[in-house]
Amino acid sequence: MHIAENAFMPQEIPAMTQLHEEERVMLNNLYTLLAQATPDIASIDAHLDALLQHTTTHFEQENRNMLIIEFRPYPVHKDEHDLALSAMTSAFDHWKATRDLPALRHYLETELPAWLQQHIATMDMITARFLKMHQDKGGELAFA
Repeated sequence: MHIAENAFMPQEIPAMTQLHEEERVMLNNLYTLLAQATPDIASIDAHLDALLQHTTTHFEQENRNMLIIEFRPYPVHKDEHDLALSAMTSAFDHWKATRDLPALRHYLETELPAWLQQHIATMDMITARFLKMHQDKGGELAFA
């Protein structure tokens, strides 16, 4: 399985679209590793660690920007981030403890992409719209 280019809805804030694209590429790289006849465990672990770090940084940036603009739905959006990071950490920890390849595949190929598509098309779309309005009024945002 691979996630097609432009599978994630573009956002009004290009930096958000870029972060989603980076995660799509990271997932596709993981799919390639998982499809190998003899999976390279060390490489999979390194890619999982990189995805977790990237996603954590991504969510921290979004959370910071929502606070900058005093975004009212911030608690709900942040809770979604926290739940997603918790699920990701749990799936990756389970993999590292058990090397349960089917469970890791299920999370990476089914659960995570479905969550990303839903989150990007709903919460991120609305958040990006408000961030863009803030920018259009001369406000600054904190994207790295």
